[in-house]
Formats: sequence, C-alpha cells, structure tokens
Amino acid sequence: MKVLFEPETFSIQDFGGVSRYFFELIDNAGPELTCELPVVLSNNLYLRDRRHTRHLGLLPGVPVPGNWRLMQFANRRAARRAIARQNFDVFHPTMNDQTWFLELLGDKPFVITIHDMIPALFGQYYQSPDTALQELVSRAARIITVSENTKADVLRLLPVPAERVTVVHHGHTSRHYPYEARVPTPDSYLLYTGNRRAYKNFGCLVTAFGQLHKHSPGLHLVCAGGGAFTPYEQHELRHAGIAEHTHQMGYLTDGQLNHLYHGARAFVFPSEYEGFGFPILEAFGQHCPAVLSNASCFPEIAHDAALYFNPHDPDDLHEQLDRVLHDRALRQILTRRGQGRVLDFTWARTVADTHRVYEEAREDATAVTY
Repeated sequence: MKVLFEPETFSIQDFGGVSRYFFELIDNAGPELTCELPVVLSNNLYLRDRRHTRHLGLLPGVPVPGNWRLMQFANRRAARRAIARQNFDVFHPTMNDQTWFLELLGDKPFVITIHDMIPALFGQYYQSPDTALQELVSRAARIITVSENTKADVLRLLPVPAERVTVVHHGHTSRHYPYEARVPTPDSYLLYTGNRRAYKNFGCLVTAFGQLHKHSPGLHLVCAGGGAFTPYEQHELRHAGIAEHTHQMGYLTDGQLNHLYHGARAFVFPSEYEGFGFPILEAFGQHCPAVLSNASCFPEIAHDAALYFNPHDPDDLHEQLDRVLHDRALRQILTRRGQGRVLDFTWARTVADTHRVYEEAREDATAVTY
C-alpha cells in the first residue's frame, strides 16, 4: 500500500497540531505502508532531520512575511508531478481548504482527515464559509475524524453518510529530552498552552486566576505559545491584578515544553471547543494534573483523569483550581489516572487504524473499477 500525501500543511506550518499529526503518520508507518511526501521547501520542525524528505529550508528562523507562498508554490508543483505519475494507491491531503487536486486524481481514491468543525461552529471568527470542505466530503472515499465528538459534528453539519466516517484518535509522542535547556520559570505556576484567541476562552482563565491570586499570591500563570500578549490582553491582566504574575514564553522546543508541563502545579485548558486536544496527553505524559472545560471532546479524551469546569463560569474554574492546588491526595489520583489514560493513545494504533481506512478506500475504488 502506497499513500501520497499532499504537502500543504508543511508549507504553512513551522510546527503545530496538523503538521505534527501527518508527520507522525509517516514516521510511524510500518513496512506494509509506504508514504510519499513531495516537499521541496519547508521550515517545518518535524521534518528537520530529513529522514522522509530531501527538502530545503527557506530562511528558517527568519521572520519573512509571505515566505510560505513560495514554499506553497514549489511544493504544490512537486505534488502535481507526483500525482501525474499515478504511483500510489490512496491520496491524503494535509489540508481541507483546497480542491485543486481533484481534477488530477483520475480514478485514485482519496481520504481526508477532519480535525474539527471550528469554522462552521464559530463562523463569526471566519471571513468566508468553508466551501472547499463541502466539496471534499462529497467526493472523498473515506473521512477520518479525530474524536467521536468531531464525528458527531461532521454528521450533523455536513451531508455525509455515517458509514464513510471513521474515528481515529491521535497518539501520544513519548519521547525524552534529557539534555534540553530548561526555560526559567517561577517556583509555583499554572500552565496554559497554545494560542489564546476567540473560542480558546482565555478570558475565563484570566478572571479565575485573578480570584485565585488573591489567596495564593505566590502562584503564577505561564502561557506557552500564542505570541506576545495583545494590548487588550495586557489591559485585562492589569484589570485582574495579575499582570506581574502572568508570563508569556516565546518559541519552545518539545523538550522545553515537556519541562514546563512537568514543573506545573496544573495544566489548564479552558477552550470552548477542540477537535482532539493534544495538550491533554502532553500533560498526562508529564505527570501534570489537568483542569479542563467540560466542552466538546475533553471528557472523551481525558475520562476521569482530569477535573472539569463550566467554560462559561470563571467561579467554577476558580473552585476546581483551588481543589487541585490544595488537595495533595487529589493531585496524586489525577496524576496516576493520567499516566494510565495516556497509554491508550499510541501512534502505532493511530497508524494501524488509519491503514485500515486506506485499505477500505482502495477496495471501494477497485470494486468501482471492475
């Protein structure tokens, strides 16, 4: 079985959940699954060892506006050539916002992965409807969703039969980075990771931490990723009285991020919606108690290994944070459960389940051909 991956996400992402997912699919593929990723220009960090590609970087580490367009042009041209050779069984695009390849595939089947339905559910934050996804789901041989919650949203919002949709959970990358330089951190801190815009619901955490800080003045909030605080965020932090105790970290390596999880008193995820929630497994893997909103896929992924709160109620979040900070036995229980829960998510299982979806897509295409 040979799968051709369209390389779009590796043109536009230096790092991130989507490119990480596709890298792990390729990196963990066994001998029965051959993968081709036609990338010629990329600054993606997961590809930096070039074990799966022979690409060049384009001023890596230098913030050049729009350099992704040149990478996109070069990689899309390489993908067109790979499709024209027709030397693959199944095609798997890495993004769902384009349809240029449909006219080139011929009889070859393709599979798409839907990571979430955020553009449809939070349309107020997006400039235009996701018409490309509508066309892709109507023509895809199979559709993968990364959680049962996302599958339910897909079936509710898109005209697709349930038998063509398969849930395949992400895996957890269990790697150790003993020689990574640690970033300086406060002695006692809560951890928030990722961007903070819109449905991420960062304001709920700001309010709850402001309440908590009055009784725990030595506690800090560390934010990893997401860029510098905006003027509005700075105003809100000052208003809550926590500006001096809230810290934004710049770019972090995987090893440095692991150290942050390991040293945190708790990881907090207040988002109103996620397709899967990679950081939950990252926290569990580093023995960090997790406090999660009770929205979307979070209970599906974490089960009883986390505390939950209403994402629209900062008082509820304050209460759960107070519990996890001051109840040592509870922290130990959550840590132990998290260690057990993360074992259910492996990339080997993800690849095996995805391989079965590819086989189904190929068998359907063969049946139609004959």
